[in-house]
Amino acid sequence: MKKFNQVFFGLCLGLILIVNLAAAGEKTLKRSKRVQDSTQITVVPWGPSQETVNAAKLRVERSKAVQSELSGTRYRLLEFNYLENDDKSQPPQVPTRFRAVFYDYTNDRTLVAEGDFAGSETISVSRAFYQPLPNDEEFDEAVQILQGDKNFSGLLRNEMVKPFRPMPPTTVLDGTTERLVNIGLNAPDNSGKNEVVSVSLKNGWVIRYDKGSPETSLAAPTSCGVTSANQPTSGRGTAGQYQLTVSQGGSPLWEMLVIRPSASSGSSASGIEVRDVKYKGKSVLKRGHVPILNVEYAGNQCGPYRDWQYQEDMFDAPTTGASDPADGIRILASGQIAQTVLDNGTDIGNFKGVAIYTQNKETVLITELQAGWYRYIMEWRFADDGTIRPRYGFGATNNSCVCIAHNHHAYWRFDFDIVNPNNKIFQVERGRKFLQPILTERFQNKNIQTNRSLLIQNSTGNEAYMLVPNLTDGVVDTFGAHDFWVLRYKSVPGGNSVQNEIDDGRFCCGGTSQGIAIDPWVNNETVVDQDIVVWYGAHFIHTDGENLVSPDRSGEILTNSYVVGPDIRPIRW
Repeated sequence: MKKFNQVFFGLCLGLILIVNLAAAGEKTLKRSKRVQDSTQITVVPWGPSQETVNAAKLRVERSKAVQSELSGTRYRLLEFNYLENDDKSQPPQVPTRFRAVFYDYTNDRTLVAEGDFAGSETISVSRAFYQPLPNDEEFDEAVQILQGDKNFSGLLRNEMVKPFRPMPPTTVLDGTTERLVNIGLNAPDNSGKNEVVSVSLKNGWVIRYDKGSPETSLAAPTSCGVTSANQPTSGRGTAGQYQLTVSQGGSPLWEMLVIRPSASSGSSASGIEVRDVKYKGKSVLKRGHVPILNVEYAGNQCGPYRDWQYQEDMFDAPTTGASDPADGIRILASGQIAQTVLDNGTDIGNFKGVAIYTQNKETVLITELQAGWYRYIMEWRFADDGTIRPRYGFGATNNSCVCIAHNHHAYWRFDFDIVNPNNKIFQVERGRKFLQPILTERFQNKNIQTNRSLLIQNSTGNEAYMLVPNLTDGVVDTFGAHDFWVLRYKSVPGGNSVQNEIDDGRFCCGGTSQGIAIDPWVNNETVVDQDIVVWYGAHFIHTDGENLVSPDRSGEILTNSYVVGPDIRPIRW
């Protein structure tokens, strides 16, 4: 009996420690420029270089298969994606194949070509039935057409209106198949000349709307947000994958493969993607990313929209003492920090990609993303004590829609491999004495009163990590669906992102099918001693209208009311 009491006391004490850690997850760290300790950051480029990517683009465009479809037409290469080799039984595998997406303006169609970087296989071509997102080149051509239009040439020349990328980025009018590129026109000082027009690259036409904008968009006399800088952004498929090692005293602390947003996976990409994350030599995550990001407006006055996460925007990453060891990667000097539009209130920057720096005993990976008028800030923070803090922030440039209350939803996908792929998962709640085993796949919502959290544990040992929501992560609504999904890992050889449950396959933009659609993946499969994937949704209601920098934001980490994200904390490591 005495031995039983000792064991029972130990279990309760362990649970108390876990719940205390969960409560600690509701607090955040302050940003400071204090000089860090002797942490060493090493970056080694991994995967196809930009030269390899450029050569593959040229080869696929000149291929017999592509030219048999596009020769004599007016077309443009709009997307270039890496095809995954997702075999967990093997070490990380460099992408060997790609997908190139062309738009044929002459025949109003999207064509997808697939091949390999080595050039050993025959290029295949098929038709796709979606509108690729405009790249910088296509948008700039649309602006040039607008500059030649008699109704707008003077306004643009005299800067009475300024062009910007709106939402949605393209339009296809009812009863037509022609692709139109949308351009927002913002009048300084809210002069009432705000408008969103559509441009036909096929015919050189400019289309105006009676209500001042296409459906699902808005152009009202007032607009909100910071001024768009219209700086260059990165196209999808831009090279940038690298092995990151964070060491202290010559010993590895964190090891991982980091993929910049432009090279990230998923139908609409997934921001900064981290893979094969190890802490002190033991596996934590096979993959962490945000494959789904969407927004819904009050009364559907705009949108809803499914946003993309590959278009890297410029932000400030100090160059003094910094190094750029790989494409789109900048390691900042000791004591330096990066600043985004949420920090300094400006859309102007000097760098696009992923900036890395150390601060408050954490290694920080940060980027700024553009999706139309939105500016999204994505950050991963890896602490010396093993804590992982993924964060997502929300901003916007001048437009009329964001003056209206709207709800952003960011969905992380965490493929946990705690020490090894097979894990157990438990629900943890404040006030409950015991961990509650989760036996089968499920979806559920947070419980703020009990700070409901999830603990993922190595099946053959005691090591564990706990996913702890923060108070700023919002309350789910009908459009947002749920907060947690617990799923069994899927891998279909040669399968697409839907078959492998990387994302739900929905694309931008507008309409009724922009909400997350992964509930059908929950089908009562066991998750006991299995490879477990956890999806976590965080929700941010944007109601301030002005979208300005709050007075207390300067000097803060990404933890104010504009930012969401859980804490992932080690247990018994």
